[in-house]
Amino acid sequence: MPKKSSDDFRVQASLSQKVSFDNELLQKLAGSDPQISDSIAVLSYINDPENLKKPAIEFMLGLLNVLRLSHLATSEKTDIISKLGFMLPTKEMSYYDE
Repeated sequence: MPKKSSDDFRVQASLSQKVSFDNELLQKLAGSDPQISDSIAVLSYINDPENLKKPAIEFMLGLLNVLRLSHLATSEKTDIISKLGFMLPTKEMSYYDE
């Protein structure tokens, strides 16, 4: 496996920060135990009164979507740089000069 450069880490962190900027739930889910993240995701979804007004199939699809986000945020395949980026969102991609 090729070694990553510091630029690769910066780009990866910046992308994950940008992804989580508009998704407050992803920020909350990243970095915790998978079971805890699943619980946070489900409870956050059910706690929103707008979701309870949806037809059953839309409600279930929304629930599955938040679980999908939880699994992305806590997966062993998602590396630590991305997880940290999810927890520290930013609107614009930032690159720093050496």
